[in-house]
Amino acid sequence: MSKTVICRDVFGNEYERNVEDLVQTIRVYAFVVVDEKLLVTKQWDGYSLPGGGVEKGEDLEEALVREVKEETGLDIVPGKPFYNTSRLFQRDKDSEAKQAFMFYFDAASITGEITNDAITESEQKYTQGIAEWIPLADIDESQFRHSVTFREILQQYFETV
Repeated sequence: MSKTVICRDVFGNEYERNVEDLVQTIRVYAFVVVDEKLLVTKQWDGYSLPGGGVEKGEDLEEALVREVKEETGLDIVPGKPFYNTSRLFQRDKDSEAKQAFMFYFDAASITGEITNDAITESEQKYTQGIAEWIPLADIDESQFRHSVTFREILQQYFETV
C-alpha cells in the first residue's frame, strides 16, 4: 500500500497525494527589510516573498539573485541564509504536488527600481502588479500567500539578526 501525504495550496486547501507522485524542488526566498518595511510581491489576492525554484546548475545565491530580479526588477546581493524548512504544497488542485526544501536569505544590499519587466511567463499566471514595500507593522493585516507564514519567517529572521 502506498503512503499518502497532505499537500496544501496557498489558500489553505488540502489535497491527499501519493508520496510517489511528489516532485522534489529546492526554493529560495528573499526576506528584505529596509526602514521597517518588507519587500513583497503581489501574488493571487495577497502577498508573497520574492523567490522561487533553483534551476539545474545554479547555487542558492545565484537563484536568489535571478528570482529577485525577475519578480521585482531589483538587484540583490544575498546576505546569509537565516532559515530553512520544507513544505508539501501545490499551486492548485490540478497542479503537481511538490516537496519543497526552502531557504530564506536576508540581503547584504538591494538596489534599483521596482518593475516587473523581467517577470517570466509562468510567474504571470499568479503575479498581480508589481512588487512593493509594506510596513512590518501591517503584516498581520496583510493576506500572505506563501506556504510558510509571515510570523514564522519573521521570528526566524529576528532571532538571527
